[in-house]
Amino acid sequence: MRVRAHYSLLNEIESGPNATLPALEPLIARWHHTRIRRIDRYIQLCVAGGLNCIAGQPLHPQTGVYLASRVGAVSTSAKTMTQTEQKGEMPKPLHFVNTLGNSAGFYLTQLLGLTGTAVVVSQEWLSFESALLHAWLDLQQGRIDCALVGGFDEVPLPTSHQLERLDQAHISPPPTHLTEGTHWLLLERSTSPSGTNLGAPHWLADSQELDQWLQQQKPFDYIQTSFTPDTAEGELLARHTDHHQTFTRTAALHGTFSGAALVHLIEQSPVRPPRRRALHLTRGPEGPYCAVIVSLEPV
Repeated sequence: MRVRAHYSLLNEIESGPNATLPALEPLIARWHHTRIRRIDRYIQLCVAGGLNCIAGQPLHPQTGVYLASRVGAVSTSAKTMTQTEQKGEMPKPLHFVNTLGNSAGFYLTQLLGLTGTAVVVSQEWLSFESALLHAWLDLQQGRIDCALVGGFDEVPLPTSHQLERLDQAHISPPPTHLTEGTHWLLLERSTSPSGTNLGAPHWLADSQELDQWLQQQKPFDYIQTSFTPDTAEGELLARHTDHHQTFTRTAALHGTFSGAALVHLIEQSPVRPPRRRALHLTRGPEGPYCAVIVSLEPV
């Protein structure tokens, strides 16, 4: 898969009762001048990320859209649950509609005029890579020539509730910041090695399987992880590359944070020497691993 365009927005939100969320409307207005009414922050993150990745480029109507989120529309779902469970009232129609998993995809595909495949996937901390795999399969099988892959997760307020959802509230001291973001890749099917190309995501059950898989690969110029390796993992990676870098944060991470790491790796490619071969490696808190080979060839 050749990378045609990419975009990533990563916000750090200060935890606490006075937490505020950065405005997303200006990012949308840059590419869509009419105000979009009645959309929540989850949908805003999707629309803002997708529009800024495309950046006005013409797309074939059959371009596939593959969306990823670890937990979906949390803010709207919480409001709906409060309305029905605590107040015993019918949920507001708009809130009910926006709890649907594909609500964000509806708005984005409508704005872009796309009529092809639109999929929403969730696989815990590897949701972005799962969406990437779906796109790779459709591109390889010739179902589509172009794919738009996006991963996004919000920080619902109050932040204390979100820390509980992320299983971070029990940590002492708890994180002072949380992250939200929207991370995107526009990919096309190509047989040419030039440019930045991504291989199929590989799932690896544990460190032993990861070690065996790395032994079967050609040497990597560098490996980037979206997590901080422990001592054993650090020693494992050192056996397979002379250059290892970590892209992570001390804040509580959102579910598609690995998408931010992959886009960061791609963004760094122009400053690397030509004909580089890199590896994007991620995992959840308890595994498994997922690896994506990134080939960087001169155009």
